[in-house]
Amino acid sequence: MSGSPFGKWKLLAIVFTTGVLADQATKFLAVERLTTAFERVDARTPGEKLEAFWRLKYLEPLARPPYHVFRSWWRMNYVENPNAAFSFGAFVPSDVRYPLFVAVSFLAMGFVAYYYRRLGARQRFLQVALAFVLAGTVGNLIDRLIRRYVIDFIEWYWWNRPDLRWPTFNIADSLLVVGIAMLLVHPAPKAPASPGSKGEPGNKRAASGV
Repeated sequence: MSGSPFGKWKLLAIVFTTGVLADQATKFLAVERLTTAFERVDARTPGEKLEAFWRLKYLEPLARPPYHVFRSWWRMNYVENPNAAFSFGAFVPSDVRYPLFVAVSFLAMGFVAYYYRRLGARQRFLQVALAFVLAGTVGNLIDRLIRRYVIDFIEWYWWNRPDLRWPTFNIADSLLVVGIAMLLVHPAPKAPASPGSKGEPGNKRAASGV
């Protein structure tokens, strides 16, 4: 941590925990507000609803009509997605898809852990980016391990055309996209110059005596 007033592991814990909790809390609200599942099992107290949230599966037949946040371009709609973020990977055979996506999730977590350890204490931009990727990966992995699909509910579409829309997504997908985008736009650190490369390229002939 090298004297940093706010250690990188503490930052990871805060961003990761906040991201996963926000993802699961909004998925809980999606089941509560966008389906009739809790009413069907007479879950009324917070404890009963939470137990039903983890236990009940395949609720699309119980979905309510979409809720329009801004009718022209944004609505909330309950969807169960067996694919990767933004429905990517639909071309993968169904018997391969689940173990493949679970394996990819664990590989992504390993990637984040490996590179996060190598970051300096003051590389905050990359720390936050990797924390976002980790939170998004784990948020959707929790769904896959419990339900074998991911709960999506955010739909953005072209002006008054719900048939022309971006694939339905969730908070974990958003964290993944933002984190990966941050990694892509961050400038790569410059490699240190080797001892014999200080001179101008045009001086090589003079230095060699040729």
